[in-house]
Amino acid sequence: MPAKIVSFVTMKGGSGKSTSAMCLGAYWHKSGKKVGLIDADPAGTLVRWIAAGADLADMPAITAGPDNVDAGIDQLLKSGLDHIIIDTPGFQSEATDAAIRRADLLIIPMRPSPIDYQVAVDTAEHIADLTSAPVRFLLSQTTKGSVIARHMRAQMEAANAQPMEVELSARVAYGEAALAGTTPSYYQPRGAAAQEIAEYATEIGNLMVARRKKARKASEPV
Repeated sequence: MPAKIVSFVTMKGGSGKSTSAMCLGAYWHKSGKKVGLIDADPAGTLVRWIAAGADLADMPAITAGPDNVDAGIDQLLKSGLDHIIIDTPGFQSEATDAAIRRADLLIIPMRPSPIDYQVAVDTAEHIADLTSAPVRFLLSQTTKGSVIARHMRAQMEAANAQPMEVELSARVAYGEAALAGTTPSYYQPRGAAAQEIAEYATEIGNLMVARRKKARKASEPV
């Protein structure tokens, strides 16, 4: 079975896009799944992150520019991976569009603020022009239970924007782990951030299973 592709897309910087992509990849990697990363962000965050430590050194990660995201995906697909995760630029580009078109699932990370939500909606509309793959909004850098987080979730649900159940909180563990070239799943495996990531990865996995079932049902003869 070909690797399933999860693309992290937003048109706004500082949304937690690279962190949410890396934490998902690292969790699956630690769980024994074969995961490859494509770093299409000009900042090269994922590749730099891996190079800063040892925990993720054997997880395949390649950089890709505007013209070779498809080639990068095809290269990794030959490696017998279970999942490919793509981190895209924080703006519209050919790299972003290629990652959107090839994705089985698209995640739009956003901080809980009205401006971030408006940009996230614009991103979702752009995605809808390119693919029918499922899209989910991920609230990141939240203070759980805060008025603004509850307000933004309620606003998304009212607009049928389909936010993920899990939120990635604003925790020091994320930054500390990144300094060591790793993620909370390795750095503090019994900590709150690691538990949060486990729940996040489980929700992503369930979405992927639902996507496969839907595709299988659609291909069955009537």
